[in-house]
Amino acid sequence: MDVEFLIERLERYILEESPKLFGVRAVNEDEVRTHLTQLRAAIPDEVLQAREVIAEREELLKTAHQEAQQILAAARTKAEELMVEHRLVQEARQQAEIIAKRAKRDAVVLRSDADEYVFNALSQLQAELNRLLHIVDNGLQKLEVDREHALQVKDEGT
Repeated sequence: MDVEFLIERLERYILEESPKLFGVRAVNEDEVRTHLTQLRAAIPDEVLQAREVIAEREELLKTAHQEAQQILAAARTKAEELMVEHRLVQEARQQAEIIAKRAKRDAVVLRSDADEYVFNALSQLQAELNRLLHIVDNGLQKLEVDREHALQVKDEGT
């Protein structure tokens, strides 16, 4: 299941579906635990997706490296064919260097873009997990306050 969907469902349960008693929300601890268990089960899926993104990045880098090698091989072949005349040999070397520099620059840009994409995906996942943890902390704090309040009310009634 989608982590965002599960978070929204837990949030809806806590903020909308749980009854209010004396202006305070009363949540069913088993219900909250069920929602948290589902979230914990969904998180590995998100991590798996992040790993897939990293694998895609590695595949892109591998492809870029192969293309760079092909470009370099093509440039070398071109240089060998043009050795007949000195001027053409020098032009071929210059062109091969330009192609090699461009291929290296393109590989660096591709790696940087892939790293940025992975960083953003992992940052979003981290932010979502932090938000979820904050919601859970708030829910637990609220439950603790409600328990203490219930005990005080019980003690005052006795």
